[in-house]
Amino acid sequence: MTTATYDPKEIPQLKWAGLAGLFLLPLCWWLFILYVISPLLLPWITTPEGEVNGYALNLTILAGSLFEFLLAMYVLRREGQRFTWSALRTRLNLRWGGWKAWGLFIALFVVAFALTQPLIPISKITATVAPPPAWFPASLHPLKEVNGVEDALPGVEFKGNYLFLLLFLFSSAMSIIGTDTWYRGVLIPKLHGLFGRWAWVAGGLVFTLRYLYKWWAIQEALLLGLAGAFLFGPMGSLLFSMLAHFIPNSLQWPVVIKMVVFG
Repeated sequence: MTTATYDPKEIPQLKWAGLAGLFLLPLCWWLFILYVISPLLLPWITTPEGEVNGYALNLTILAGSLFEFLLAMYVLRREGQRFTWSALRTRLNLRWGGWKAWGLFIALFVVAFALTQPLIPISKITATVAPPPAWFPASLHPLKEVNGVEDALPGVEFKGNYLFLLLFLFSSAMSIIGTDTWYRGVLIPKLHGLFGRWAWVAGGLVFTLRYLYKWWAIQEALLLGLAGAFLFGPMGSLLFSMLAHFIPNSLQWPVVIKMVVFG
């Protein structure tokens, strides 16, 4: 099932140096905010137990995701892309498919998600050899136990805290919009010059390698990363790719909403 929605011949293609640069730029930004900026702010952003609080965690995610989104917009502008719905719909594959496409999406997501589960315990092994910083909360640290949302987002008073809820939802949404727009919508169409019809595979691997800033968990992104790239490339839908990214990332949403509304 192939849906041609953009013409690679009309999109400036990357050489190896350009690909390396556009891969390293957001990765270096993530490394900078996590391992340079955050340690400098630790006295102000940590809980009494010494972990980064939920506010700082979400602001960090937002800073990284917004950078990817703005980078995507900048590169599109450099291409001469028109920022109209019809033009962006074609360039970024902003479309859904029919019922057959939905069936394939569901099957592909279920298989990729199921096959990812056995890879998750590897994170503990990797983290034992090369541990994350001790000030990472349990949601980022595989050697810490998560018994509830308070462990994943420490230092937050949830009851009635609608400001935090807005921050949490916005940062979660931007982590999907920014990442998928950049690594799928913008980058994959620029890889045909190097990889031809396998540009989507290369894009999926680049997406996986972006998680080098979380080196202990990089294998968890591989299969879903390739699935998302397939959904964007051969299936021709960035929206399906975003949905595949959204489903596992949104599992905390009902719990956080309940904690804020009802305590």
